[in-house]
Amino acid sequence: MMTAAVLLSVAPWNAGPSSASEVVSYTVRPGDTLWLYAERITPEGGDVAENVDLIMRLNHMDSARLEPGQRIRVPKE
Repeated sequence: MMTAAVLLSVAPWNAGPSSASEVVSYTVRPGDTLWLYAERITPEGGDVAENVDLIMRLNHMDSARLEPGQRIRVPKE
């Protein structure tokens, strides 16, 4: 698995009924993992797996596997 790396753009999104945030576009670099990115944005005590699922939904992904150079949408840190 790999994850996102370079900030490219910002767009509004709605994470749920009561929390609004932003989505940023990232370009995946070699060695990045989706899980590691999700860990960075998950508050202490939060569920990293929920953020992995969120990122997968934002990008209509069937698996957490990423490729270097791939652009993905992720919640802004």
